[in-house]
Amino acid sequence: MYLKILLIGLLFVNCSKPVEAPEPVYTYELSRALQPYVFDYLSTLEEHNIKFKKQSFIVVFDADIMNTPLVGQAKGMFNDDLVYVKINPKLFSKLTHKQKRHLIFHELSHDIFNIEHTTEVELMKPSMASPSQSFQMNIEKEIINLMNHIKNEQS
Repeated sequence: MYLKILLIGLLFVNCSKPVEAPEPVYTYELSRALQPYVFDYLSTLEEHNIKFKKQSFIVVFDADIMNTPLVGQAKGMFNDDLVYVKINPKLFSKLTHKQKRHLIFHELSHDIFNIEHTTEVELMKPSMASPSQSFQMNIEKEIINLMNHIKNEQS
């Protein structure tokens, strides 16, 4: 009888404590060749004092996208718990350095901030600049324009 009362008492005490939500577990995966471009994007956000929600973060080369005309795809767009960008490895290897930066800045802006295509911001146009257009583009200026656009969208 004494043991039953003790067990019921312990059960009551344990049940009356508020249940704390467990800390979320985040997944981080970056394909090695994409890391410099992703880190460039993240450091640019930091330089412009742009914050974003902590969430799972996946930016990878993906064979599924190779049979499409897409160079990249923001699969996590409008999902505020996941950044998931798929890059076509075959097409990515043919891009210039500027085009690679353009692509990663474009796709991550879609995915992290839900920024949609617009003709007002060069890096968020629906299609990427050709190699010759990219060569003439002042990518640093266009990145600043994109950062300003993100800030305006956040306010």
